[in-house]
Amino acid sequence: MKWVNRIAGSLLGLIGIGIMRNFFGKYQVLVFDKEDLGEENDFSALDLRGTPTHACVCGSNVWYIKAVFDNYEIATYFLDMQCAECGSIATAPTPVDREGMEN
Repeated sequence: MKWVNRIAGSLLGLIGIGIMRNFFGKYQVLVFDKEDLGEENDFSALDLRGTPTHACVCGSNVWYIKAVFDNYEIATYFLDMQCAECGSIATAPTPVDREGMEN
């Protein structure tokens, strides 16, 4: 019975080799890492959500936001935003968050 398992294992191995040769014969495989893409290894993004803010801890005040437009104006925007410089996530400010505003 052991010889049947050995033969089956050998056949599966040969089939696997044939499949790999066919795959690499048809396709080019590229191997690269973050350094090849020009990305830095130190990812320092933070999750700053909670208190609405205008500026990031990195000093930037430019944000990526998701917005809905109506009649060429911003009608609605999501409160999660991402810093354009460091990638940190923060809470977008709203008119209600303005200091001195009463309900």
